[in-house]
Amino acid sequence: MEGAALATKCHVYFGTQTGKAEGFAHDLCREANSQGFPCEVFDLANFSPGKFITCNVAILILANTGDGEPTDNATGFYNWLRSCRKEDHAFAQLFYTVFGLGDRQYVHFNRVGRFVDERLELLGAQRIYQQGTGDDGGTIQQDFTEWIHGGLWPALDPILARTGDDSPELPLPVLEAQASFDSWLCPAQEKRNAPYSPKDVLSRAYFDSYEVRVLRVGELRQVQSVADGESTVHVELDAGADSHLDYHAAGTLEVLPQNDMQDVEQILPLLWIPQQSRTAVLADLDSMLDLPGAHRGSGAKVAFPLPCSLKDALVKYCDLNTAPTRQMLHALKPHFKPDVQFRIEKLLNDCWAMSVIQDRALAWTQFEFWTSLEATPLPLGAFLQYCPRQRARPYTIASSPLQSAGIQIAVSLTSWPKLHLDDFIEALRARGIILTATNSGLQRKGRRYGLCSFWMCTRLRKGDLVAVRVRPSSFRLTSRDVPVIMIAAGAGVAPFRAFWSELRYREAPAILLFGCKHPDRDWIYQKEMQTARRHNILAELITAFSRQDAAGAFVPTVQCGSYVQRRLREMHSRVREWVSAGGIVYMCGSTAMGKAVLEALTEIFGDERILQLRQEGRIVQELWGDTLHVSVPLKPPAKRKCVEDVIRKRRSIFPKDYTGEAVADSQVHQLLEAARWAPTHGKTEPWRFVVFAAEGRLRLIEATLSFYSSQSPSFWAQAWNGEFKGFPEFKAHVDKQRSAKWLKCSHLISICMRRQQYQEGKRLFPEHEEIAAVSCAVQNMHLEATSLGVAAYWSSWFEHFTASSDGIHFHGLNAQEGDKWLGVFCIGHSDIAHRYRASRRSVDDFTQWRST
Repeated sequence: MEGAALATKCHVYFGTQTGKAEGFAHDLCREANSQGFPCEVFDLANFSPGKFITCNVAILILANTGDGEPTDNATGFYNWLRSCRKEDHAFAQLFYTVFGLGDRQYVHFNRVGRFVDERLELLGAQRIYQQGTGDDGGTIQQDFTEWIHGGLWPALDPILARTGDDSPELPLPVLEAQASFDSWLCPAQEKRNAPYSPKDVLSRAYFDSYEVRVLRVGELRQVQSVADGESTVHVELDAGADSHLDYHAAGTLEVLPQNDMQDVEQILPLLWIPQQSRTAVLADLDSMLDLPGAHRGSGAKVAFPLPCSLKDALVKYCDLNTAPTRQMLHALKPHFKPDVQFRIEKLLNDCWAMSVIQDRALAWTQFEFWTSLEATPLPLGAFLQYCPRQRARPYTIASSPLQSAGIQIAVSLTSWPKLHLDDFIEALRARGIILTATNSGLQRKGRRYGLCSFWMCTRLRKGDLVAVRVRPSSFRLTSRDVPVIMIAAGAGVAPFRAFWSELRYREAPAILLFGCKHPDRDWIYQKEMQTARRHNILAELITAFSRQDAAGAFVPTVQCGSYVQRRLREMHSRVREWVSAGGIVYMCGSTAMGKAVLEALTEIFGDERILQLRQEGRIVQELWGDTLHVSVPLKPPAKRKCVEDVIRKRRSIFPKDYTGEAVADSQVHQLLEAARWAPTHGKTEPWRFVVFAAEGRLRLIEATLSFYSSQSPSFWAQAWNGEFKGFPEFKAHVDKQRSAKWLKCSHLISICMRRQQYQEGKRLFPEHEEIAAVSCAVQNMHLEATSLGVAAYWSSWFEHFTASSDGIHFHGLNAQEGDKWLGVFCIGHSDIAHRYRASRRSVDDFTQWRST
């Protein structure tokens, strides 16, 4: 702000759906104040255009929904920003920066953050600091911390006045919980009309939701096994006139989950309750809680509806299965003894340690964290006020109001093996955060289950009350009578069940592609699908069973069957015909399925046509994240490893020595990010990579076999010095390698070179320089993998295929233009990488010095 007075305050705005961005906003504001920068947090739900434009300095922390739309509290701001014109010149004095939150598994990662950042710049606002992004499926806490400490404070210095000295950190206000122990319970409607208002975004869900009764719960799978994480239930809820719920087919129903009473009983002994009341409270969880009298009144903001019972507070509103947030740690810290305060402060200042505690895959519970920290008892009032809030879970509605008075959803049990904390606890002990490395109360066994899905799949019963609310959704059946192509896997078929009840009145064909593991195990809504096909509501019903072998048997551990994307490729001519007739493609399922289906559609239509169809709203997706992976390295990076150390420790680890454990996608992105900083002559950046993950690895193997299956006997007589007598023998060799090597790799990354094309007036660089640039990019990836503890190996793959025009075309490149496929970069995890030894000759053995 050269020649002008410095701004006196920074406004931090947040757009959030789950509370994460709101927590980050408060963390940033607290740290900014400690740096001497006056700062205040604002909810975008209360956004004012005039106040925003004239605030001088704005930091926006923005999440978006899974389909790339703004969060509920940021929708008004987003729409206003889209409508603004540059001619207004209203933004010239606004300085800003943006941090976007999202999950890289979703197609529209950080879409809102990118839009706001670019839009503000277009309107004339001045960006003061680079946009940051945080991956909620990876190291989001570390991403945010590194963004702040990477230069935010120096960027604010020229435009924002400091107060002169660092402001002392003040403890957060805590309202003590008061147990009145009355025997009465407030009816739900009385709670909603209580003279309180929600204190944050997540709290609004509790005030806006309605309790409805369960009409029906039933298992949908043919074979159910909760112990193995295999259960999908159909739930029908009363949506009569008294429910206040108005919905459309395939809309979104948000369900507020409930904790298991075992988790509540586990945390209760850790809570501090006045001694004179303790026995009564623990014996009667229906004891009522309310704010102390001095805090009551219409202006009070609360974390959940009050008054309520202690049982409701712990079962419905406190997320006991999530680790403490930074805000909770700051709030509870003053209530502990000095040694515990010291260790909490060390934790708050240790980016790696905080990432360990808040890693979604490690999934620390409140009990596990506070027990490990040996920081008890926990003050009840502060715990209830600052414990992470229960988050509403969205489910796609599986019914149409034309068909049923009740709202129906399909709930699939989510689960994954429990990850042991022992090694991480030992690392935290070594850093002085935890006192002892072992704790008998933290022995994890079996599987971990999704909180909401486990509750509904195992404990929900007819007659129970469930708190829900309906949210708007862009996933709607078109009103036009055109072909409808529905693609789903597993519980992703739910919205299409709602669709086909309305499609019965249309002439255009409706096609359903449905995939699951085996028709006799998990074909949900099987009879309804077949009935819809018999009555010609579905013109075609196409199925794909991924664990069914040629004899029809179930093979649990091998991907031996078919997938919806493969069936899509097989019927490519009919897909073209339906789309040419104005058809719309809908898909619902995991992000992995969505990506694979989109790849198949791209092969059928080409990139330009796919882009056009998406812009026209004729490819509609509703996708959710896949399996969680630990995103934080086991060994804390006490110091950034020096380059020479990483170079010396780099090893080529053969895939046969991989464990088969998945590498987090966030880490794969780190490798690719390292690759793009390789040296390149003339900035041609010739490297191209194609990442094959999950079943995509099978596509690469199958394409390889397809190429060799067409080779002549003369080829086999020469190839590999006649090692294989023909294709059957070669295929048997590859099939053996499939499980012994290639499927042990988490990801297979094809390494390609896009040859520089001739342009008049520009120099055409030699091919060997382009290949060298790609090689440098691969070396960057290998070094980054070493620093992350990821095993890697550059394989030449099968050289006849990699050198062929078929292999190059398979990767979307053009052999006639000089493009090349240079092999496959294999990555995974290995338990024996430390056994690999390396030796090199002396520098003098391969170096000549010529000084004259």
